[in-house]
Amino acid sequence: MTPTIISGFLTYTLITALTPGPNNILALSSVTQYGFRNSLRTLAGMSAGFLALMLVCGVFTYSLISILPSATRWLVWAGAAYILWLAWCIANSSSDSSENATQPLSFWVSFWLQFANVKIILYGITALSAFVLPYTQNVLWVTAVSILLAIIGCLGNLVWALAGHMFQSLFRKHGRLVNRILALLLVYCAVRMFF
Repeated sequence: MTPTIISGFLTYTLITALTPGPNNILALSSVTQYGFRNSLRTLAGMSAGFLALMLVCGVFTYSLISILPSATRWLVWAGAAYILWLAWCIANSSSDSSENATQPLSFWVSFWLQFANVKIILYGITALSAFVLPYTQNVLWVTAVSILLAIIGCLGNLVWALAGHMFQSLFRKHGRLVNRILALLLVYCAVRMFF
């Protein structure tokens, strides 16, 4: 691969990983409400699910690309439903830790939620089909890039989680407002999937 292709790949993946999306907002919200340590299971489940999904995207890229036009509509609807559910949960969650009787999402719940996250499905398919498959069909390259995609995506989640940790006192002080803003950002993400 040429330096131009590599720079395009890195630009696309970093921008996609760092822009607001369901995982980033979930990481921020979980750490803000429960603290970094208590959110480690949620973050670990998100990361493991992200890696598994990127490997699935890598393994099945050829078939996914061939059926993507007919499957796109269903992926968008499933992803929008997931994002709206997440927005509802965040908007209705309490910012006061004394009122929080619930725990952060478990490892397995956050793991399986990745498979309904259209943003990362399309992130993986787009990166592989635009930056890898036109230049090599080597299974090791596709697998290595799939792992790299997961690492970059998880780093984006970590950045948002650390922001939640650093600004936790501010977010808790204005928790209701922060939760509503985060929920509105998720609704915006869901609506943008259709336009």
